[in-house]
Amino acid sequence: MRYLIAETNWTMMTLAAELAANGTLMTRTDRIEDIAHFMKHGEADLLILAADQVGTAALSLATLRRQSNDMPIALVADKPRAEQITAWLEAGADCVIDATRPPEEAVVTLQAVARRSLGLSVPQIQHGPLRVDLLTRKAYLMGCPLKLSPKLYELLEYITLRPGQLVTRAELLSHIYGLENEPDARVFDVYICNLRSCLQASSGAVDIETVRGAGFRFSASDAVAAEAA
Repeated sequence: MRYLIAETNWTMMTLAAELAANGTLMTRTDRIEDIAHFMKHGEADLLILAADQVGTAALSLATLRRQSNDMPIALVADKPRAEQITAWLEAGADCVIDATRPPEEAVVTLQAVARRSLGLSVPQIQHGPLRVDLLTRKAYLMGCPLKLSPKLYELLEYITLRPGQLVTRAELLSHIYGLENEPDARVFDVYICNLRSCLQASSGAVDIETVRGAGFRFSASDAVAAEAA
């Protein structure tokens, strides 16, 4: 998953460092006025802001909700009072994190908020013999770990979170590479070929279809059965 985070103070910078150490993909900015631009041109699964930045002329929860109804918003505040938390949640925030709590607690909370917005109640994606562990960032096929580079893992995580959906190369570029150092979109043809090789042992229970001129689609026997039902 990719988080969009505004590093507007030391607390937010520390949190970003903790998330980066955990392997989380991030789009980072130290300019609060750039958030709208990143939301418009990039793709993220979660927005993280310092609570004291919300409500300024440059940013408000109402504006953020108009720009993206689906992206969850997490606010970070130093010892927030109950009435503040209530006001922020009613205004559109999805969670409020106390900056004085251990950073490990914040990371787990953010992971839970991001994955639940995508319909996952637990930190695992399960499709037949394929299991993707979001916490350890590892994948297993029939119980055996798959040897995946960080980019291949990110690609597998992204498409398995969206079974049956067409995923374009542009979406993959935005998610995996952010808005910087983007390679040629054709690099994903190589990545998909490598992933298919990793999934061959499933005998078709899980597969990745190439949709000519459009992108890719992940299919799994359990997803097909659920759709039919």
